[in-house]
Formats: sequence, structure tokens, C-alpha cells
Amino acid sequence: MPIFGKSKIGNSCFIDPSALIGYPHKNELELLENNPEKIEGCEVGDGSQIRPGAIYSTAKIGKNTRTGHNFLVRENSVVGDNCLIGTNVVIDNDCEIGDNCSFQTGAYIPTGSKIGNRVFLGPNASLTNDKTPLRTEYNLEAITIEDDVTVGSNATIMPGITVGEGAFIAGGAVVTKDVPAWYLAKGCPATYSKLPESLKKPNRLG
Repeated sequence: MPIFGKSKIGNSCFIDPSALIGYPHKNELELLENNPEKIEGCEVGDGSQIRPGAIYSTAKIGKNTRTGHNFLVRENSVVGDNCLIGTNVVIDNDCEIGDNCSFQTGAYIPTGSKIGNRVFLGPNASLTNDKTPLRTEYNLEAITIEDDVTVGSNATIMPGITVGEGAFIAGGAVVTKDVPAWYLAKGCPATYSKLPESLKKPNRLG
């Protein structure tokens, strides 16, 4: 299997032979040809299951984390313990992700995102960080998602948004302003209402 540079793999891991472990990021690519041993590599925690996909150099994956196929975790991103990174999920660079998260097929997490514990992202949920791509000076506005948030399938969260603890984003919603803790956001653009008492509980993850 392709394991690059000084990558560290924990005990009792499953690593698919097609997975790229510690693949050099853009500032290390020139090391591939002549100094591959100098590539920093990544870290994979004990008991993790890594299917075909790529973890870039300087990324860290926690213990007992599982992936689907064709996933990507970019450089300097940290993923906590007991997470699921589903098929075709992309976690861009410099992201911070807590424990016991579940990211379903096709979810996208852009540069600089901060995600708490027990966060669920449904299929094709999309976080964004640039309000005017290619039209103005590059100015990323990272998203923050606090603990126990659920984001439904095909929902979109716009740049710079904070989604408060326990909030629930309905499928297909377009979130254009901060969501208070334990609120429901639905519609396009999303409107907010207090969660019913039956949903005011932590996500059953981990």
C-alpha cells in the first residue's frame, strides 16, 4: 500500500492496499522524486478502517475512525475518534473535527471548518466558505458547527455561519444566517423555529 514519508499507523488498523496514506500536499510534492523520506506523512489512530481514498500529509485521523470509498482528508486537518467519513466525502485543509461524527456520502467540508462532537452531515450536505468565488479578493469565511448538530441531505450552509449546539437543519435547507442552539432551520432561505421537546437531545452517535 502507498504509505508516504513518516506516516504513523496505529495498532489493529485495516488499511486498504489502494489507500494513499500521508500523500504529500502541494508544498511537499517536490520531495516525492528525490527525498520521499522527508515527507511529513499523516497519523492514523488505533483501530481505524481506511478504505480506498487519500489522507494527506500532516492530517490526523483519530482512533476507531472508518471511511467509505473515494474519500479525501486534506493537509493539517484533524479528525477525532470514532468518526465515519463516508464515500466521496471531502474534508479540505485546516479543518477541526470532534469525536463521534458521521459524515454521509458526498458531504463537503471546506477549508477552515470547525465541527464539534456527535455532528451528523447527511448525504451531499454542503458547507461553503466563499461568498463571491472568483469575483472578489479571496476571503474565506469558515463555518462553525457546534456539538450535536444534525444537517439533513442536500442542505447548504453559507460562509461564516455558526450553527449552535443541538440545532437541526432540515434536508434541502439553505442556511444564510446563524442558527441558535436547539433550533430547527428549514426552507430556502431557511427560517427558524424552536425544536420540539422530543428532539432536544444529543445525537445518538458514539
